[in-house]
This record gives sequence, structure tokens and C-alpha cells, in this order.
Amino acid sequence: MTRGRAAVLATVACVLAAACWAINAVIATGAFERGVSPERLAQVRVVVALVPLAIVLLPTRRDLLRPAMRTVPALIGFGISMVVVNWSYYVAIDRVPVGVAISLQYTAPVMILVGAALVTHRIPPRVIIGAGVLTLTGAILVSGAFGSSAAGPLDSVGLLAGVLSAVSFAGYLLFAEAAGGRGSHPVTTLLVGFVVAVVVWAVMLPLWDWPFELLADPEVAWRVVAIGLVGTLIPFALVVAALRWVTSVVAGIATTTEPVLAAALAWLLLGQSLTLSQIVGGALVVAGVLVAQLARRPDPATAPVEIAP
Repeated sequence: MTRGRAAVLATVACVLAAACWAINAVIATGAFERGVSPERLAQVRVVVALVPLAIVLLPTRRDLLRPAMRTVPALIGFGISMVVVNWSYYVAIDRVPVGVAISLQYTAPVMILVGAALVTHRIPPRVIIGAGVLTLTGAILVSGAFGSSAAGPLDSVGLLAGVLSAVSFAGYLLFAEAAGGRGSHPVTTLLVGFVVAVVVWAVMLPLWDWPFELLADPEVAWRVVAIGLVGTLIPFALVVAALRWVTSVVAGIATTTEPVLAAALAWLLLGQSLTLSQIVGGALVVAGVLVAQLARRPDPATAPVEIAP
């Protein structure tokens, strides 16, 4: 497989991950309504995701259970970022309109661009900057964030959680990319990340105190399982694997399709109509993802430019 084709498939994988996260947001909202708190849902989703992964690997690929020492710091950072992004995103969608929460989280690609420029003293390629602006603008339009505060001021805790979800999402992508760059297999990255996340959650919230009585409700039970598998294991695996072929910036831009897919699902499944601004926003997101693909073959016109120290 050529590198160009692999990069396209990696981008598609990130879009599929975004679709899983869009479904996850809808399922999680129903779990909140039935008494599951955001922090407990964030905790149990990594447990549910870890169990089947460990069951498959223990008897078949034990070599993937031993990460190289040079990858451990990045893997720990990846696991901690996973805890923070899951928890903060759930707090955000529980306290502010989903559109606002999604818009805040998807400032992450722009944060990565700015962070990369500050750390490397290089201006990112113009094509990537353009793609980031297109997708961020499109995500805001699709989410309907501009009209969500008409009923009154937004919850400050929810807004702070949304900003934290963006920062931790950027960290999650960067740590996963760093682990892969140091030789960590995607499956090893995923497994160690889940283990770290489970341990962190166990320290903060003992698992034995989890409200297991809520699982007697079939609606809660299937939602917990679905969030662990469809909303966690599958999308995180897709993104971590994709980061072998595309940068964290391109992956972040591709996952910005989540609000577009969420709006489409609401239209198909819930009968919610799409406004003109949402349609335009969807087109901008798709355009941004396509533009990001141009960065796969950099040329002198788009080469990074040194920033004077």
C-alpha cells in the first residue's frame, strides 16, 4: 500500500471514529437522564472497553502487553488525557447545550496548530491552517452554538469543562502520536492507555462504589455497554491506528466531522430539521477535511516557515 493511499484510509478511519463519538453523545444523554453521573459514565466506559481488548490479547498477543520503556511517558500521558477528555466532555454536555460542548471541544485542532508553532518555532503549512479554520468554523455552524444561549447565560462550569475537553483532546492526540513515533504498536498504546485510565479512575472513584443497581434498568445496561464498545473501544482504536499515517493535526481535523454526523443522525433518527447555517457548516467541515489531504504531499509553497526566535 502506498503512503498516500494509507493516509487517505487513515483519514477515513478518523471520520468513522467521529461517527462513533456522535452516536456516543446521543446514547450518553439517555444514560444521564436515567441517573448515571458524568464521572461514573466516563469511568465505566474505559472499563467496558478494556475488558474485551484484554481478553483477546492475553492468550494471543502477550508481546503487545509489554511497552518499550521509551514509550511509557507518552502512554501515561495518553491514558491521563483519556480520563480528562471523557470526563470533561460528559460534564460539558450535561450542563450546556450539546452544540456548545462540541464546538468547544473541536477547537483542539487549532490548539495543536498553535502549540506546534510555539514549540517548534515553525508556522504550519498554509494548507493545514486553512483546513483548521474551515473545519472549526463549520463545526460551530453545525452545532448551532451561536443560537444556543438565547434562553439565558450558559453554565460556567459547563463552559470550563468544554474548554478542558478541548485541551485534553489535543493532548490525547499528541501523546498517541508521540507514543507511535517512539515505536509503540497501536494496540499497545490503546491497552496501556485504558489501563492507566482505569487506575486513575479507581484512585479518584473506587469502582466498587459504582451504582451497579442502575444496571438493573435495561436502558442503562445497554447504554453502558454501547458507550464502552461503540463510543470508546472502536473510535479510540481507529484514531490511534490512523496516527501511524497522518499527523495529530490532520486526525483532529478529520474528527471535526463529529458535529456534522451528529446533526445528520438527529435529522434521520429524531426528525430534527437542519437549518441553512448547519448545511453550510457541514459543507465547510467536509471541505476542511478534503483540504487537509493536500498536506500529504508538501511542496515548496506549503513548506513550514521558520519563526524568528
